[in-house]
Amino acid sequence: MRQRRPRTRRPSLLLAGVAALVAVLLAACGDGGGSGDGSGSGGGGGAASSAPGRVTLRIGDQSKVVQLPLSLSGADRGTPYGLSYSTFADGPHMNAAFSAGRLDVGFMGDTPVLFANAAGAGAVAVAVQESPVNTQTIIARAGSGIRTPADLKGRRVAFTVGTSLHGYLLNQLDAVGLDQKDITPVNVPVTSLTTTLAGGKVDAIVYTRMYTAGVARQAPGSYEIQTRQLPVYSVLLASKAALKDPAKRAAVRDFVLRLSRASAWPKANAATWVQKYYVDQLKQDPVAARRYFDSIPDSRYRPVSPGFVESQRVQARLLGGVGVLPKGLDVNNELDSGFTTELTAAFAKAFPAA
Repeated sequence: MRQRRPRTRRPSLLLAGVAALVAVLLAACGDGGGSGDGSGSGGGGGAASSAPGRVTLRIGDQSKVVQLPLSLSGADRGTPYGLSYSTFADGPHMNAAFSAGRLDVGFMGDTPVLFANAAGAGAVAVAVQESPVNTQTIIARAGSGIRTPADLKGRRVAFTVGTSLHGYLLNQLDAVGLDQKDITPVNVPVTSLTTTLAGGKVDAIVYTRMYTAGVARQAPGSYEIQTRQLPVYSVLLASKAALKDPAKRAAVRDFVLRLSRASAWPKANAATWVQKYYVDQLKQDPVAARRYFDSIPDSRYRPVSPGFVESQRVQARLLGGVGVLPKGLDVNNELDSGFTTELTAAFAKAFPAA
């Protein structure tokens, strides 16, 4: 049977999609930058407010992964600036908000950073949190016989284009001499991946490891396949406009230091973190959530590293090769070397033993 060749999006069409999201986000974010989970400094849950001359950082978050550790640890107390949070479903939607000038800081996976770069979203990476273990995975349908990425050849694989799941898949295929044209890609929203597998529409999905227990409940017999260990980064971005403003630049620098302190809090308070984040926020099974959390080593946010830059170059090449990013995308556009130098000095002073 002839293998069906996957359809790929042209870069111009994919990047143009950012503009379509901007109008929605303009209405959703409001002038204060706070929607959904908007809160003031200290994570109190109210609308952010600033005294005359006091700046407010507008922060894009996902599932309170930034706000919650800051609030629980108390690291956000006494900030000399306001904090206003907006919740986003994923990095691509947050990129649209950066493009619209509605965010000063935002959290996302490493792959959407490349799309922010390609779209000219006006944001740069300022800090990264590296996980030494895979936080993504590939889950195969029961009875599929798929054991490694090499077995994905000719199979239907669901993932969400433009997210870190996409970059992870391409890296795993590349490691075994395959690329996207060797599979039949099925692009679905991340919220539909489990039902897509459970409905028997695909042979495998690319997903986040923390949700594997939930997938197994809805798709009995599904299982994780063996994959290669990859560098995985969570990324904090800042808008170029914020970094040009001296008061906001200082606020961003201070905020990153506070977030780095806060990112060490969950491991030191595992039971509380699992309950507050995985169970209360993500609605995960407490036993499975604790098992997953214990499998992840401790790591904190640090200034942008050479390892992150190299990982981005690899992903840019792979995503450019399948036509969803421009070929030859310059990863250096994701960086602000001057701010990285400032932040590195601030970290050395704040964490001398690190």
